[in-house]
Amino acid sequence: MVEILRDAGLSALVESTELERLARGFEFTEGPLWLPDDSLLFQDNKAERTYRVGGDRTVHLVRDHTGAANGQTFAPDGRIVFCEQNGRRVSRMNRDGSGVESLAETWSGQRLNSPNDVVCRSDGTAYFTDPPYGVKPAERALHFQGVYSLDLMRDSRRGDVIEPRLLIDDFEKPNGLAFSPDERTLYICDTARYHIRAFDVEESGAIRVGSGRIFARMDPEMPGGPDGVKVDRDGRVYAAVAQGVWVYEPDGRLLGILALPARPANLAWCDGDARGLAMTAVDAVYRVRMHVQGIMPPFLG
Repeated sequence: MVEILRDAGLSALVESTELERLARGFEFTEGPLWLPDDSLLFQDNKAERTYRVGGDRTVHLVRDHTGAANGQTFAPDGRIVFCEQNGRRVSRMNRDGSGVESLAETWSGQRLNSPNDVVCRSDGTAYFTDPPYGVKPAERALHFQGVYSLDLMRDSRRGDVIEPRLLIDDFEKPNGLAFSPDERTLYICDTARYHIRAFDVEESGAIRVGSGRIFARMDPEMPGGPDGVKVDRDGRVYAAVAQGVWVYEPDGRLLGILALPARPANLAWCDGDARGLAMTAVDAVYRVRMHVQGIMPPFLG
């Protein structure tokens, strides 16, 4: 049975009566990404493996030794851009897991900390977070936790490394990030501070100076701040937090918590009508059907 905590309207958005488990038996699932063949890519972050679960619910290993790959999305050329937590870089690959190459490894000549999650705007600009989860303190070159952008429309087919643009440097643990439906607002989770911040995005892709604000604060009944985040077509914000997926109206009002058996790490819209919500939670991957449609990555194809 699907359980809704602190229900203030969320139950009306959920179509499923049962929480479907798509796959289980992993160390720490992350980075779900739906493919047009009705399969779902996801990471086993701690085992450093990428898997795909098909529409028939069979699970296949796509890639091994991933550098603890984490969040992922589509690039303008249809390939997959992903963050390597232990590899300390942003990379890309073909949809079958082949052709892995590095996109970004340093900022201002210094090695990135531990790229975590990535989202792409419809103009081909990617934004990624860089907390320190996958690097030892003594090995860190950057002593801030930043949010960066990458111009993926630049011709980098030869494997050229792209220089990231630092946008924000005052997070404690930046994590998941997602755009509003009009792409004028960028939501970014700060796991350590238990809140989501919102920033105005200019047409150039830059963050408007002074626009940062607290969109929502979390007060779960157990440890675990916001991790991954997604947005639906009506502008509601869905965040993976302790207890489940916390859903907010565009004005920051909490609609309720979609409870899960374990703390979720990330989530993604799925299914051909974008009304499925896939969620990675520790050793498993789950799915529910919604009455509302989510925002799919712009270069899904």
